[in-house]
Amino acid sequence: MTEKNSRAVLSHGAAPVIAHAIAISLLCAPALWNGFPLMFDDVGGYLERWPTGTLGQGRSAAYGLLLWITRRGSFFPVVLLQAAVTVFVVGCALKIFLRRAGLMASGTATLPVPSPWLLPVVIAAIGLTSGVAFSVCKLIPDAWAAPAVLALHLLGWHRKSLTRAEGAVLFGVVVFAGASHMATFGVLAGLSVLYVIAWLVRRSLNLAPSGIVVAVAAVWAGLVLLLGVNAVVAGRVALTPGGEIFLLGRLVEDGMAREILSEECPRPDWRLCASRDALPDNLEAFVFAGDSSLNKIGGAHDPDVQREARSIIARSLVRHPLEHLERAVVLTVRQVFDVGTGGIMEPLMAAHARWVLTLHAPTLVPGFDAARQQTGSIDLGTWSDWIVVPVSIVTTLALPGLAAFQWRGGRRREAVWPAVLFLALLGNAAICGVMVGSSDRYQARLVWLATLTGLIVPIRALRGYDEIPLGAAAT
Repeated sequence: MTEKNSRAVLSHGAAPVIAHAIAISLLCAPALWNGFPLMFDDVGGYLERWPTGTLGQGRSAAYGLLLWITRRGSFFPVVLLQAAVTVFVVGCALKIFLRRAGLMASGTATLPVPSPWLLPVVIAAIGLTSGVAFSVCKLIPDAWAAPAVLALHLLGWHRKSLTRAEGAVLFGVVVFAGASHMATFGVLAGLSVLYVIAWLVRRSLNLAPSGIVVAVAAVWAGLVLLLGVNAVVAGRVALTPGGEIFLLGRLVEDGMAREILSEECPRPDWRLCASRDALPDNLEAFVFAGDSSLNKIGGAHDPDVQREARSIIARSLVRHPLEHLERAVVLTVRQVFDVGTGGIMEPLMAAHARWVLTLHAPTLVPGFDAARQQTGSIDLGTWSDWIVVPVSIVTTLALPGLAAFQWRGGRRREAVWPAVLFLALLGNAAICGVMVGSSDRYQARLVWLATLTGLIVPIRALRGYDEIPLGAAAT
């Protein structure tokens, strides 16, 4: 075999495998350095779903089942899976967004594929400028949000450019992500509606989405999976509970709950009237504290408490619609810019996760206790404030301009992605901000897609990836 042939075999055989392995390793680095997957206070709420046979407030049974079946591997299979999924979806995106180079000049329908070594370079770049690696290494469903949004776009707009295997994996990513977190499902469901609208007006806009039906089916299959897993785990077909409780908690934190209670009480159907002057000033204390006003009337799992929460919310919306609208806008904007990752390595603040490990995975407790996250103070604030936050905000705000630039240049299919991503970021900010108040973790889990999109533009320019206008060649 000649040297040239050897290089060709490496390029088409071992190189992609090695490149993927390097990229996956880069994303797993925080967990490997920590000596244990990164933990969060919510982990216990996911893990205990299967052994207790119950549904938790905002804690997906589907994701909890994944943690349960991987506990004997110290949850490292979850980290590896999340890293592999992220790398796979990014790899598919690079192949599709960058492989049009030379198509017009060569006059052939063969689409050149970017070098496989570009993948680990891109993963390293977004890892250094965002919290993606920390999200991947943390045992909560955050890691699935961004890959699902990108996978949905690839399915909906570039299905013909995917192999059957790639399409099947992307479909599965969207399904599992939707079943793993209600906020993620909300974003995907909103995008599915936009995709249907785009398909209906495709002729007037000169667009040709190739897989809208498959993409929409993936989103709603996620809902079916969610309901099915909940039925298996808890014996009842139901959504992941907690929406009305978290929203009421946000109203408590804002002071709006105290306002409506003062206006309406006394009422025999609102037991919180008795506590209207003793409500805490934050959501966490209201929902989770053992002696909270909520727990004194039965707690978040009590159906009567849930009905009361819905009643209070509805009455507040009727009496103060403009105040709610104004607050929703403020919270959405605040969440868009709340993208920091400085506290992502903080030790657990609540003891619940460790207590659940003690009950259901006691052999993991020593490793958990010895992890760097739990034994030291790891400050990522400087990196977050000076790199992650500015890069995330700049690339987010650049998305509408990038979409408009490509649309005016006749590259309408390519313009769809930055436009859709910007709407997804707004939708995520609205859902999370309005439901529970802004938190950097909610937006950081998705915003690295803006960083990725910002990287693709200079890569395309430097390497000569000159995208063609829609309709000039088959995709």
